Amino acid sequence: MALSGLQAMVRQSFGVFIDPLVDQFGWSRGDISLAYSVSFVGAVAASLGLGSMTERIGPRRMVLLGIAGISTGLMLTATITTLWQLYLYYGLVFGGTGFLLNVVIPVAITRWFSKGMGVALGLQWASLGVGGIVGPVAFRWFITNMGWRTTFFVAGLVLGAIMLLALFFFRSRPQDMGMAAYGDEPGPGQTRAVETSTAPSLAHLANFGLIRRTGVFWRLINIHLLGCVGHSVLLAHIVAIAIFRGVPGIMAAGILSTSAGTSTFSRFVTPILAEKLGGRRTLAIAFTLQASPIPFLLLATDVWHFYTIAFFFGLGYGAEMPSFPIINRQYWGSLAPLNAIYSWQLAGAMTGMAVGGYLGGVLFDISGAYTWSIMLAFVFTATGLVPILTLPRHRHGVILEGAPTPSLEPVPLTDAD
Repeated sequence: MALSGLQAMVRQSFGVFIDPLVDQFGWSRGDISLAYSVSFVGAVAASLGLGSMTERIGPRRMVLLGIAGISTGLMLTATITTLWQLYLYYGLVFGGTGFLLNVVIPVAITRWFSKGMGVALGLQWASLGVGGIVGPVAFRWFITNMGWRTTFFVAGLVLGAIMLLALFFFRSRPQDMGMAAYGDEPGPGQTRAVETSTAPSLAHLANFGLIRRTGVFWRLINIHLLGCVGHSVLLAHIVAIAIFRGVPGIMAAGILSTSAGTSTFSRFVTPILAEKLGGRRTLAIAFTLQASPIPFLLLATDVWHFYTIAFFFGLGYGAEMPSFPIINRQYWGSLAPLNAIYSWQLAGAMTGMAVGGYLGGVLFDISGAYTWSIMLAFVFTATGLVPILTLPRHRHGVILEGAPTPSLEPVPLTDAD
């Protein structure tokens, strides 16, 4: 949880860096926002290229690579003098390698829990919300009192050290410690349930090519993309929108913290709901909550307007992402290449984050206001409801189109077990 929360603390605070960079270099908001987008473009490349690699070399090594990218990228960002350096150091080094943590850690958690998976994933996702609460206000204070260069350098040094310490306690799966996943341990005289198939083997579930030919696979990617376009506009620009309308800097940073605070609650609750209700209902609730407050931002002028909108928006955007690892388990089973599947979904998500964050700034540069940026966020979020409603209804087990459905059958314990 510490690994996820610390990375999120920096990523979700990008909005507080926009105005200091505008003031020092005179760069446009669109040009600066492109760095935010590049960080997600880098994450797309990392997700697609390294998701399958994780299956081969193990999650722990991939997390170490991610920590190195986060620390190095932030410290190098402190030295920038040109836009291309911002794009390279913050966008590609920090964004591309740092996002490996978001690919690896949720999948690792699903392998540690057969029972209570929703609660475990909820705690992990809630840590991302906590990082978003602390980050914007803390970074704004440090920028005001120490300057943005010192803030980036110290953040890279300190966060890297803390994350390395947390990695010492990280294990990819319970079998690495001679343990079984929680919920798999049988009591006296009981048998252990393992996933088997009505087909001769489970090879079809490990066939990533077959999984990619299912409609559900692509619908989930598109859902992630559309939702992330919608909320990335506000995550990258709501602080700038508030400042543009006369809200003081520290109070504007608090708007982003408020949104992150309410997202902490929904990040925790959503995986639990997904485990019980299934992905279709859970995602429909999340997108409805995310879309509903966005139009009110068109009329917001006072501080309390922004804080109220941020409160309800946070509930929605925090609920959009956390259910995907559980949905993957429900649709394809625990023996599927879950890192590879999830990495493609995150590639869709990061593409959406890149598009939304960048267009939010460009539309301001073109029009001189944030009206079209806000409308963009609403339209993409509302459109995401369409593929959600076409998802299969929830059922326990695997929903792999065109393949047999595995069942849980008791397997007698042996001395070797």
